[in-house]
Amino acid sequence: MGEQRSRSRHLIDPEIISAVDLIPITDLTESTLMEARKNQSQMMQQIDVTQMFPITLEKKVVPSYFRGPDIQIEIIKPSQSKHHKMPLYYSIHGGGMVLGSPVVDRPANASLASQHGFCCVSVYYRLAPEHVQPSQLQDCYSGLKWCIEHAEELGIDTQKVAVGGSSAGGGLAAGLALYIRDQKEFEIHHLRLMRPMLDDRTSTAPEHPYAGEFIWTKQSNYFGWKSVLGDEPGQEEVSEYYVPARAKSLAGLPPTYINIGTLDLFIDEVLVFAKQLAIDGVLVELHVYPGYHHMSPAFPDAHFSKEGARTSEYALLKALEMF
Repeated sequence: MGEQRSRSRHLIDPEIISAVDLIPITDLTESTLMEARKNQSQMMQQIDVTQMFPITLEKKVVPSYFRGPDIQIEIIKPSQSKHHKMPLYYSIHGGGMVLGSPVVDRPANASLASQHGFCCVSVYYRLAPEHVQPSQLQDCYSGLKWCIEHAEELGIDTQKVAVGGSSAGGGLAAGLALYIRDQKEFEIHHLRLMRPMLDDRTSTAPEHPYAGEFIWTKQSNYFGWKSVLGDEPGQEEVSEYYVPARAKSLAGLPPTYINIGTLDLFIDEVLVFAKQLAIDGVLVELHVYPGYHHMSPAFPDAHFSKEGARTSEYALLKALEMF
C-alpha cells in the first residue's frame, strides 16, 4: 500500500480496521458496477430473517403516484403485534444510488419489528444510472404515500411515522422528508440518517486530508452522484429533493438523528447539515464516532457500532413516544 493510500490508516479504530484489508480499495465505475451488483446480490441472498426473528415478511407491488412503473415494497411485521396500531418505520436502502436492495436492511428491520412492534416497510426504488432523478424520489414517495393511505390495512398509526436510511438511503430519506414537508399531504415524525450521502459537491471538492480514503471513496461518490443526477455533480440549480444539502432552509423537518464516523467521506457535509438543522430550529441529535469509516456497521460488536445502534434506537422510540 503506497503512501498516498495510507494517509489515514493510523487513525482507524482498531476494532474495525480489518475491513480495509478485507475489502479492496476499488473505485466504483460504469465498468465495475455490474460485477459489484452481482457480488452484493449473492451476499444478500444468504439472509433469511424469518428464521432469525418472530416476524412475517411480505412483498407487495403498489402503484406510482407519478404515472411511473409500479413499485415493489416489502413489509416486515411482528408475528404478534404489541400495539393496536403499529408505528411505521419506512426504510430506504443504501448503495450509492447505484447498488443494493432492501435485503441489506432486513435484519435491522426485523429486529425493530420483533423487539418494539414496528411495521417496517422498505422500498425497491429504481437504481441509477439506468434511472435518474426524479425516479428515486418518486418511487420513495409513492411507497410511503401508499402506506399512509392504506394505514388501516397495514395496521399502522399515521401519527407515528419515521423515515430513515443509511448512506445513499440516508440522503434519499432527507430529500424525501423535504418533499413531504413541502407537499403537505401527510406528516412524518422522525428522520433517521446513518452516515448519510447528502451533498453532490463533496465529489468535486478538494481531497479531504484524511476522510474518504477507504471503502467509499471520492471517485465512487462522483460516480454515484453523476449516475443519479444524469449530469456532472457540483453544478448550480440542483433540486434540494435530490441533494438535501442544497436546501435553503431545513425548517419544518421532524426531529432528526444523525451519526457519522470521522474518517467517513461524508463527515464534512454531515457536520454542515446538522448545524443547519439546528439553525433552522429542528431538534437534531448528532453522533460523531472517532476512527470510524463507512463500513463500520459491518462490525456490530465494536464499541461505537453498539453505541450507534443504541442511540439511534432510543432517538426513534423517543420521537414516536414509544415510552
